[in-house]
Amino acid sequence: MAESKSNLELAESRDAMDLVPNWELEGWWVATVVSVLLLLMIALWYLLRKKKVFDPSKAEREAFQKALAGIGKLDVSLGKENVIMVSLVIRKYLAQSLNEPALYETHEEFIGRHDAIKALNEELKAMIHAYFSELAAMKYGPDEGRFMDVNVLKQQAVNLLERIHAS
Repeated sequence: MAESKSNLELAESRDAMDLVPNWELEGWWVATVVSVLLLLMIALWYLLRKKKVFDPSKAEREAFQKALAGIGKLDVSLGKENVIMVSLVIRKYLAQSLNEPALYETHEEFIGRHDAIKALNEELKAMIHAYFSELAAMKYGPDEGRFMDVNVLKQQAVNLLERIHAS
């Protein structure tokens, strides 16, 4: 067979760097790597984080401190509103510490419910019922003849809260 001459000639490079392919770092590569690393860090944080354990005694202490702070906010200038605030503070404390629905019940519903505050002894239950009845008489009764000393109201509420918290 005869040799044929082709028009294609091999061109040799004059510089060795011409043989290395040109590659440029593109933005989407950087974004992909950063995204993958970020996802890995989030997954590791989620897997390795400490789970908070619910501490009922800490929740009760915090509820008690909040209740005392709420009682401390009573003011002589508020008048009858002090009685409403005391009632709400004690009901909120019962809801948070004893898981009682007292906060969402009327006075009659709370007093009439047989399983109310079942975690407490009978003497303390009777004391709470009597105190709420007294508060209801002050809240809903006529103003005349009823003297509401804020300091006495505070002291009674604090004493009741301390008794409930101690049990």
